[in-house]
Amino acid sequence: MANYKLLKRLERIIYYINNKPGVTKAELMDKITEQIDSEVSERTIERDFTTLKTDFGLDIIYDRAMRGYRLEEDPERLGTFFKFAELSSLAELYETGLKDYKTFQKWVIPDDSSSFKGLFNMKNAFKGISSKRKLSFLKVNYYKETSKKYIVTPLRLKEYLNRWYLIAVPDGMTEIRTFGLDRIDQLEVLEDKGATIKNEEAQLKQFLDVIGLNYNETKEIQTVVLKADNRQIKYLRSLPLHHSQVCVDGLNENEWGTVTYQLKPNFEFMTQILKLGAMVEVVEPDWFRDKIAGEIQIMNGLYN
Repeated sequence: MANYKLLKRLERIIYYINNKPGVTKAELMDKITEQIDSEVSERTIERDFTTLKTDFGLDIIYDRAMRGYRLEEDPERLGTFFKFAELSSLAELYETGLKDYKTFQKWVIPDDSSSFKGLFNMKNAFKGISSKRKLSFLKVNYYKETSKKYIVTPLRLKEYLNRWYLIAVPDGMTEIRTFGLDRIDQLEVLEDKGATIKNEEAQLKQFLDVIGLNYNETKEIQTVVLKADNRQIKYLRSLPLHHSQVCVDGLNENEWGTVTYQLKPNFEFMTQILKLGAMVEVVEPDWFRDKIAGEIQIMNGLYN
């Protein structure tokens, strides 16, 4: 979709409804008109609702109890839509930059991706997924300095911490695996059709239960509760660690609030908690609190 203006409007609609369930159509019209600096009619909003449902699978429902609109709960579709909107905004920005690179280079400071070596693999990986054909490649092991050949049925591309991963099922296996695009060499799209994967959607949905890639580290979804400084809660609200995140502010400026998650705690989640430093404290579950405390003690020992 090259219609950047339309996508900006759709993104704003989803943003406001997601952050304020029960928003009225009149409030939406005012907010979006203000944001995009162009008047938006009720008919335009209704067409946008239809586009969001048919093209993106995002269903906007009028809730009589709220007297306003809310989104049908679907974290996976919502996350995918926001990523698509983000990439589209970047594409618009870069398209402008391509016309005048000197100006672009002067005013824009992107994150450094020069060390990531897998971007050239994205086209063939996406081609294999979209055409439902198998892929052949060598997976390079950095530590052992060896490589192994794989033939896989590709399912998805997933981004995590500025790196891209191929989710696929190798021939002879039934469980999904992840392969870093930067560790793939000699990637080819084969003529062979991809295999039918048993419980494909159920397997892929396991990524919704975790932060990052490792969904096997903890067996069950658990409730994780943090105490958090009210100032830190503002940052967590603006960029949630996980779609299940629920923030409750402290009653006053000096009292800490709480942040709750429903997920499988794994190593990636632990590193995100540790990055927040002394602004948060794990309250429960006890075993995860103890694990975080143990890591802090080890780190403290390195500096003593």
